[in-house]
Amino acid sequence: MTGALIVAGCAQQRVSDEASPADEPQYANSYERAEGILAEINERQNEINEEYAPEVRTLADGTKVQRTPTEYQCYHWSRPYEGGSSYNNYFLDADNRGCNACHEDLQDALSNMEYAHTSVWNDALNNWLTIDQCQLCHSDDDGYELGTLMHAVHYGERNGATFEDRGGKCLSCHNMTENGQGIELWDQVKFDHLDGIVKEENVEGEFVFDQDTKVSKDEMFTYDWIHSDYDHLIAIMGKNGVNEPLPQEMVDAWEITIDGFVNKPYTAKLTDLISEAEAAGAAVTKLSKMHCLDNMPGGGGISNVEITGIPLNWLIERGGGLKDGATGVIIDRREFHTNGAQDHSTRGTGLWKFDQVFLVYEIDGEPLDVSSGSPCINWIEANDAQGNVKQCVGYHITDEDRDWHAMSENGFDTYGEGPYMNKPNVTALGVPEGKIIKTGEPFTFEGYADAFDEAVTKIEFSMDGGKTWTAYDLDQTDPRQWVWWNFTWTPETDGSYVLMLRGTTESGLVSEDQYIQKVMVTAKSNVEE
Repeated sequence: MTGALIVAGCAQQRVSDEASPADEPQYANSYERAEGILAEINERQNEINEEYAPEVRTLADGTKVQRTPTEYQCYHWSRPYEGGSSYNNYFLDADNRGCNACHEDLQDALSNMEYAHTSVWNDALNNWLTIDQCQLCHSDDDGYELGTLMHAVHYGERNGATFEDRGGKCLSCHNMTENGQGIELWDQVKFDHLDGIVKEENVEGEFVFDQDTKVSKDEMFTYDWIHSDYDHLIAIMGKNGVNEPLPQEMVDAWEITIDGFVNKPYTAKLTDLISEAEAAGAAVTKLSKMHCLDNMPGGGGISNVEITGIPLNWLIERGGGLKDGATGVIIDRREFHTNGAQDHSTRGTGLWKFDQVFLVYEIDGEPLDVSSGSPCINWIEANDAQGNVKQCVGYHITDEDRDWHAMSENGFDTYGEGPYMNKPNVTALGVPEGKIIKTGEPFTFEGYADAFDEAVTKIEFSMDGGKTWTAYDLDQTDPRQWVWWNFTWTPETDGSYVLMLRGTTESGLVSEDQYIQKVMVTAKSNVEE
């Protein structure tokens, strides 16, 4: 159109040089006509903008979200319309892409499916599940690989018609680009492609943290059937099922055995050990965290609780102390088989960790329920939670030459082999995708940071795609508790903002790019729009 106007202008100029003043209105008429055409184009463009404006949803809990940014400003030479363009929805169809296009909350999708899924959600922390958490377990080496599974679920006989009726297609979940990366997951790359995200360099805010924030026993996370059918049985008895306690006679008769490389092996009732330890002043009450290895940034597999327990070292001293040559401990647990059999667990730790091992019988000042391990749970501080063996029945001290450090996985991908996968983990909680907040008013992000056996010494935030980071030094934190942080920031203009989070540990580990959580909020001057 521009080229046509230039040509028309040149022709009109030649006519003007030769024509009389009476002919000049021909030029004005042509200009007015062009203005009219442009006005029609802009009017139609504005209609398209309104038709394809990002959807504002109200979630079940009343939270309003806008998952797709609005292009508030015209800043690109190829989009000359005064009000911007609806590139995100008209061209990219962003409102109809990604898991949350169909699923308001992946927690609901998992908790309500017919095939029981391990409870990776955590109501107490209000974490919002994303595809990132799914990928940790559903990977090539762990089985149930994500691509194979999801394509079959969405296109298979059971759900295929529903998915297609809702407009489901390859682009609903994937992004295809020319960058050499092939087919990408839209939810993992969308912030690199969407227009209208406000980039704020060196984002500023008020940062505070503590390590005292805790949850109650009932709010403590549990990954129920992650190891065996026995775990599933306990889950059904616990808070994710019928929520019934163990029979009291079983609790009263519960016994703990200390054997192996101790001088005087013994078996005693748990109730007697508790009474002895409390009378001797040996029982310990303290804040301590439990963090599962399989907890990606954004996940809920972590809790900071008040535990009361008997130190392993006190139990060993009651048995006359260690024999020479002891190297570590294997934790025994009760398996409820019809024949009454009892099996060793595969979990344990080395001698250097013994002073951080407790036989815990109360959490938050209350006896344990089935979900938390009733009547007692082994507890290893600053360690992968898989060492916290529920329904503990004793400790087998051994002289075996094991790689005890590998058994305490603490962030390695598989039994101490390969790179760290989520260490450190810095997570923002309570922010559904595109949560609408008020422009010009402070908004507080909050969450946790943890690195298993290492202290988190620094937390950083970015709002310009990771080009600049604002760092907050924590000094030396205690790795036996989580770091609970708050970051209060004020959006100065309307628009969508993406917060990225990363951490640093005392040994210098920094969150790797693939384990950096990204959360988006949408600021509006009128939150009712």
